Amino acid sequence: MSHVGIYVGTAGGQAYMVDAPHTGADVRVEAFPTTVGAAWGTDVHLGATRPG
Repeated sequence: MSHVGIYVGTAGGQAYMVDAPHTGADVRVEAFPTTVGAAWGTDVHLGATRPG
């Protein structure tokens, strides 16, 4: 299963998302890469979309 987060905006050129990484974990605001294919922890950022 893929990880899902909610984009909340940028600050100082860094993008941020609301992240709930797994059941039982605290929900948090966390920085993430905006470049497709960028390393992010042990995962790779595959892309993002705007709900419509």
